Amino acid sequence: MKTKIGQIVNRLLQAIPSIIGIVIISFLLTRSLPGDPAVYFAGAMADEESIQQVRVALGLDKGLIEQFFIYIQNLTQGNLGLSLNTGVSVLEEITTRLPASLELTFIGLGFAILVAIPLGILSATKPGSFIDHFTRVLVTMGVSLPTFFTGLFLIYVFYFLLGVAPSPIGRLDIIYLSPPHVTGFYTIDSLLANDMETFMASVKQLILPSITLGIFALAPIARMTRASMINALSSDYVRTAKANGLPQGMILVTYALRNSLLSILTTLGMVFSFLLGANVLVEKVFSWPGIGSFAIEALVASDYAAVQGFVLTMAMLFVVVNLIIDIVLTLIDPRVSIDN
Repeated sequence: MKTKIGQIVNRLLQAIPSIIGIVIISFLLTRSLPGDPAVYFAGAMADEESIQQVRVALGLDKGLIEQFFIYIQNLTQGNLGLSLNTGVSVLEEITTRLPASLELTFIGLGFAILVAIPLGILSATKPGSFIDHFTRVLVTMGVSLPTFFTGLFLIYVFYFLLGVAPSPIGRLDIIYLSPPHVTGFYTIDSLLANDMETFMASVKQLILPSITLGIFALAPIARMTRASMINALSSDYVRTAKANGLPQGMILVTYALRNSLLSILTTLGMVFSFLLGANVLVEKVFSWPGIGSFAIEALVASDYAAVQGFVLTMAMLFVVVNLIIDIVLTLIDPRVSIDN
């Protein structure tokens, strides 16, 4: 147990150089964005003197190195700066919006897992069959169609033509009030408040955007499941299990699927990170008040503090998710070390 804790602490320490590198790169990249934020925030009718006053107020009149050290000093104090676009601190914006993005991402990933893993298993057990060809078509569509196109297509069919989906205007229809804040996840908070009406309304709003994300995530999960299961089913231990007359279901689940989980879980970690990035366009299409739409608005306005806060948050999430995946892998198979 002490060895495992030591490995986890060691892995956390290994993440520090990555975080430092991300801080430096995000700072330099935001400074290289086209456009002058002082001109943007001074307004279209501002003269040169007004623009210079805004530039001084934003600290952009200082040298790049001085700006960087001021940014680092604020960062060590937990201050991510003020979003000039909204007038609210970046930390508050991210804290408020991140649960919306995570709720959408978790449900989208859950939908992808529920569809992709059974399809991958069926394709592996019956290669060349109808289900195998159907899976190939589905994953090809998922990986080739942009998320914004899939989202707009689903809105057109299910909201505009069929009228069975709610309007894509965010997390809740305007006739509902947000549940009392506990976790920031509307589905969980409404259940905690025993408000089933709000719960159902929030679930309905989640269906189309989470399916859009789920279709995007189907391809890598289904392909990795199929490939891992084919390798496992052709292994010696599965042939031995068949020779001993074990039931087909036990062979598939206990022997083949369990040994395939290492590859599938590793893929899930990467897919989760990709989904956080794909959220940006999906949130914009569905007017979802998450961190992705916040990042797009910050990019358009060259809002340096907001962009840096978004990039840093995504990087931290990526590190945490990969660490969790590593720990889960060691629990499933003790032969796997976190160091490896």
